[in-house]
Amino acid sequence: MKKKFLILSALLSFFSLPTFAKAGFEFGLGSGYVFYGDKATRDKNDLLSDINQIVLATDAAFLIPANDYVIFSLGGDGVFDLRWHGSDHIYLIDYAFLAGFRVYPNFGGLYASIDYALGRRSDFYSIENKDSSESTKWGNGFKIGIGYDFSYHLNSIAPEIFASLKSMPRGGTRDTLFCVSLKLTKHK
Repeated sequence: MKKKFLILSALLSFFSLPTFAKAGFEFGLGSGYVFYGDKATRDKNDLLSDINQIVLATDAAFLIPANDYVIFSLGGDGVFDLRWHGSDHIYLIDYAFLAGFRVYPNFGGLYASIDYALGRRSDFYSIENKDSSESTKWGNGFKIGIGYDFSYHLNSIAPEIFASLKSMPRGGTRDTLFCVSLKLTKHK
């Protein structure tokens, strides 16, 4: 049985090499807003009254073309909700592994995407010299998006504008993350 599995794995790897040889990539930075579903998280965030806040969204993916209209993607993203006031701070870091596809309806570089997301959130608090950290359980969610890819018909690196909505369950609650980003993308 092991020998059959190894032979099958070797054949699949061999036949998928041309597909991966045509793979592209993307990397993006942006910002957004997070709607926290857990009341305990919202209450902890309210502990800092007059705060400074930055929400930084990052993502990276490999793009594997199936044909001219469908591209599979494998990657990950992170949303860093950083809040501070003086020496007190709250850092909420959402991260996920993504697998999905994009559909280009032949309107230039316009596309729609949907991804399966496997992720969690890690929280770090330091308020009045009391430090704590905790992480949610891993959850299965999804990410939908729409974008315009200027590199779609080019063979060079070009910018891409992307907006997404990610819904992530958190063990009885659900966080919703809305992000807009500017990416650098290269096909083939």
